[in-house]
Amino acid sequence: MKTSTYDLIPENNVKQIGLIVLQSDVTIEDEFRNYFKDAGISLLVSRIPFENEVTVESLQNMAGHLKKSTSLFPLTHSFDAVGYACTSGAMQIGDKKIASLIQSERPANFVTNPMQAALTAFKHLGVKNIGYIGPYSAAVCQTMINHIEANGHNVPHAIIFDEEEDKYVGRISPETIYDTAINLKEMAGEEIDAIFISCTNMKCISILPNIKAVTGIPALSSNMVLAWDLARSSDIPFEL
Repeated sequence: MKTSTYDLIPENNVKQIGLIVLQSDVTIEDEFRNYFKDAGISLLVSRIPFENEVTVESLQNMAGHLKKSTSLFPLTHSFDAVGYACTSGAMQIGDKKIASLIQSERPANFVTNPMQAALTAFKHLGVKNIGYIGPYSAAVCQTMINHIEANGHNVPHAIIFDEEEDKYVGRISPETIYDTAINLKEMAGEEIDAIFISCTNMKCISILPNIKAVTGIPALSSNMVLAWDLARSSDIPFEL
């Protein structure tokens, strides 16, 4: 048996992006592979335990698993940016607590989540009046609408699917979401200047350009704004 020498790739030779994904999410990894297919990055994913039923309590409970999920990334790894991939969960836990829990386990220059990213994207695009589409109950969706409005925006019109089980949310067809977005714009008229489709498990990547083309206003999803915010913070080109 002969021993051979080897060369090492330099550490952090490309941008290092981390993603913490709900156990029930069947969408975001596929969409992120598409969003970052030409970016030349390293994208590492960890999962976080989550009950199938989406309630305020089950969303809050994820805070107790964030450190463990972050600890499952490679031991000596550091990140340019990490995303906690749950819009409604971020609402219940809070941006600062999410960042603190993640950064206590792995070095990360920037931590974001879909709601934080959405607010940043609204400001970047200069949009004020948001049409909201969400998959969950009125109680869960209303907390997100309230948060958007508390941060200086208006949500004059919203449509929800009132689905309590996340296993079905990931199977809502893109055609359904498209039709809902078009109906929302027809209902709202000039009262909205952007549409936000809220949930990382909603399959939106194939329909967002068509929604924008038909309605004439920006169409954003949780996955799109999260990918953009991670890219923006790491000097990776990405257009909304």
